[in-house]
Amino acid sequence: MSDVEQAYVVDGNVFETKAEAVAYQRRPKILNALSEVTDGNEDLSNWLVENQDTVEAAFEVGTVKRVKVAERKKLKKALDAIEEADIKGTDFVTENADQIVDSFRWPKVKRMNDEEKATQAKNTLMGATENNEELSAWIVDNQDQIKEAFAAGKPKREVSEKAKKALEDYRAKKAAEKAAAEEAEES
Repeated sequence: MSDVEQAYVVDGNVFETKAEAVAYQRRPKILNALSEVTDGNEDLSNWLVENQDTVEAAFEVGTVKRVKVAERKKLKKALDAIEEADIKGTDFVTENADQIVDSFRWPKVKRMNDEEKATQAKNTLMGATENNEELSAWIVDNQDQIKEAFAAGKPKREVSEKAKKALEDYRAKKAAEKAAAEEAEES
């Protein structure tokens, strides 16, 4: 009997996680979208998909990273695993697990203007492209289209009509309150 407790099967391929299965299903859609950006250059499209993490990280240089709820949950789960393992010398961590989760922040990032971000992104991509300056510059220049292509195949959530109506009502209420306050000041 195998050690696999749960697996995802797509097109005869077995994946350990749902994320891997979804990524496999999205890959053709991403390649198709990238093909439009790269004018049909299959090698470049494949390279961009294979190096998606590096390219996206280069685009995020100089952007403050917030701790997401999912990341906070992963940290809590990891700290719980340390506590369950009962490893000698981890008492401080287990006793302060809640405070560690509450106070966790990503390291500070120096804020950059758009020009500095583009320069840093190009420098990051230079390493990934084996110092191909022309390709690095092209990726930076086309980052919006590349980001959009990377999002291909992701389901887009539509805002419900009820939520749109509630937002309109709220904005109208706030505008009326502001107008009433201004009118009261003038009197």
